[in-house]
Amino acid sequence: MEKKNISISKKARYFQLGKISEQTKTIWFVFHGYGMLSQYFIKKFKNLENNQTVIISPEALSRFYIGKNYDRVGASWMTKEDKLDDIDDNIAYLNSLFESSTKNIDLNSIKIHVLGFSQGGATACRWILNSNIKINSLALWGADIPIDCLSENNKVKWNQFKTTLIVGKKDEFISEENKAKFAKLLNSYRLKYDLIEYDGTHKIIEEVLIDYIQRI
Repeated sequence: MEKKNISISKKARYFQLGKISEQTKTIWFVFHGYGMLSQYFIKKFKNLENNQTVIISPEALSRFYIGKNYDRVGASWMTKEDKLDDIDDNIAYLNSLFESSTKNIDLNSIKIHVLGFSQGGATACRWILNSNIKINSLALWGADIPIDCLSENNKVKWNQFKTTLIVGKKDEFISEENKAKFAKLLNSYRLKYDLIEYDGTHKIIEEVLIDYIQRI
């Protein structure tokens, strides 16, 4: 048996709060986690929207039914199956989205912030580090950094924006042991980052989000 691939055209959807115009000063790209949909995830950032701030939430390319009754739908950025192809497809998709969204504005006067929640954090990292897009900050909320992003070649790129890790002290998906291992890995890599810990579980909390925004 021989594995083969073909390239196809596929529609990708995203949701947006606000309209990009000459008044726009800040654009947020926010990445949902596993089993979520961007149309609901973006609502967590509604309070950021104003006449100078736009929020864009891309949705992962693979959707599937979740729940025992198959009455809900979620999306996933990738699985271990053909992972490298999924990564390439995601990067191409996100580059296209960025270019189409910002083609009529002067990026030199715009601040670009990226936030990746849970599984969306890995996709956000890979997109930023494998494209020519310049951002001001990256927040990884309840997410880790893929080991392939911590290469020697990427060190210069990491130093070009502010990185913040946000994690709940009661996050049911991140054990204290994993936190310690992750911190050791980042320290070994000498990654500069801020850490925000909050008294909560694996979810976006508005008060914590506001606190983070005030720091960047």
